[in-house]
This record gives sequence, C-alpha cells and structure tokens, in this order.
Amino acid sequence: MSAQNYFEDVEVGQEIAPLIKDVNTVNIMMYCAAVWLIDRIHFDNPFSVKRRGLPDIVAPGNMAPDYYTQLLTAWAGEKGRLRKLAVQFRNFMVPGSTLTCGGRITGKTVEDGKGRVDLELWIKNQDGVLCVPGKGSVELPLRNG
Repeated sequence: MSAQNYFEDVEVGQEIAPLIKDVNTVNIMMYCAAVWLIDRIHFDNPFSVKRRGLPDIVAPGNMAPDYYTQLLTAWAGEKGRLRKLAVQFRNFMVPGSTLTCGGRITGKTVEDGKGRVDLELWIKNQDGVLCVPGKGSVELPLRNG
C-alpha cells in the first residue's frame, strides 16, 4: 500500500504515479473467464482478424475502467475514495501492448468537509497511442478533517 495522499498535499497540474499493465492472451482470458465474457473477438484470432477486421484479438473494453480503478484507489490510499469515473474507447488494447495508465489533477474543491480532486486520465500504449481517455473524481482526506 502506498502512502496516504491528503487533499492539501496535491496541486492542480500534478501528475499521479502511473500504473503499467502488460496485455497478453493469458490476462485477457483470465478476465473474460472472471466476468463470463464469451465474445470470440477476445480469444479467437482468425475470427477477430478475418471476420471482424480487427488487428488481433482485443482486450475487453471493461479492463480499462478496472485499470483506472486500481490506479485511482491506490493513489487515494486507504482513507480516500473513488467517486466518479468516465471513459471513452478510442483504440484497441491488443496482446503485446504495454499500457501506461496515468492521470493529471485538473481541479480541487472542498465539498461538505471533504476534499474532492478531479483528474483527466489516459491509457496509452507503448507507441504513445491514446487507447482510453477518461475523467475521474477522487475524495481525499483533509489533514484536519
């Protein structure tokens, strides 16, 4: 577990520590099994490429919000909370990709005695291609709250 972040210690424009994820057929299949996802584009290469015109099998889109959840809850620490998450799917996450999940603080407010931090988010592949942009809001504890 990382150190606890407090509202007073973060600044607009600050980037949070990235989360690196490798995409491979094993983690795609494990994810599909865990969520009972049986669409052939996630495990059948000939079907994905020849019948659907995809570049390869593709990681389920739902993996991206899960990566963001891991990124933001680790950053928020035990006393923080993920409050809102929105994503857009722009490019495929395919086996062999190394993804960088990151974020930058875009706003800070105190609401009802709680520190709210808004962030712009990104998941980029090893070529810098933006796969899944997003936005999130995290509640961070106040030092004297």
